[in-house]
Amino acid sequence: MRVVTWNIEHGLAIDAAIDALTTNPNLANADLVLLQEMDDEGPAQIAEALGLSHQYRAGCTHTGTGRSFGNAILARGTVGDPTVIQLPHLARVLGQRRIAVQAPVTLDLDEGPVDITAWSVHAEVSTLPHRRQVAQYREVADSVVGSAGPALVAGDFNTASGRSVRGLVDNMMRAGLERANALSGRTFTRFGRGFELDHIFVKGLAVVDAGVVNDHAASDHDPVWAVLSPGEATT
Repeated sequence: MRVVTWNIEHGLAIDAAIDALTTNPNLANADLVLLQEMDDEGPAQIAEALGLSHQYRAGCTHTGTGRSFGNAILARGTVGDPTVIQLPHLARVLGQRRIAVQAPVTLDLDEGPVDITAWSVHAEVSTLPHRRQVAQYREVADSVVGSAGPALVAGDFNTASGRSVRGLVDNMMRAGLERANALSGRTFTRFGRGFELDHIFVKGLAVVDAGVVNDHAASDHDPVWAVLSPGEATT
């Protein structure tokens, strides 16, 4: 199965995102797509273009765009009723709420249906104090603990430092998750410096390959992709 997670900046460049998701060989024909920074229209447009079903939930109204601001799960198959996980601590500057969206998914793969639980996550930026960032990661990890069957947690975790990456990975490992894109590199660049903000974590799925696509015109974030297969996760 092919998985993509992408923060599409303010959900604005939908046509450019669809172009990348249909023409780039590492993104095209994805079975599961997790999106962040979306309004209620963008996920439906992308899902229709890719032939996927979808669920979307908003955490707040964005103070800049005036539109809903949330996360989506798109799948080649069915996406069940989602649960919204409100992450603790509001943004320091804008006071906005960040969320994770969790849903049961049945993927219609060539080899047969595969049931997983998927999380699309958008954590707060690094202006939030480190301990509060980690509290958001902990909230997501706690929602995974005890979940049955394969699980996939992906999104924009805004891990702008090595310390925040370690805090994220430690919490995901506590929930039995492996980082699929550990060697993929930067997903966001600011002032000439690259950051690893976006990640894919899996449980009960084997990681075949993973990477980042830098050649697109849709967002300030780069999409992360992974090829997975059902079975025990690699170590």
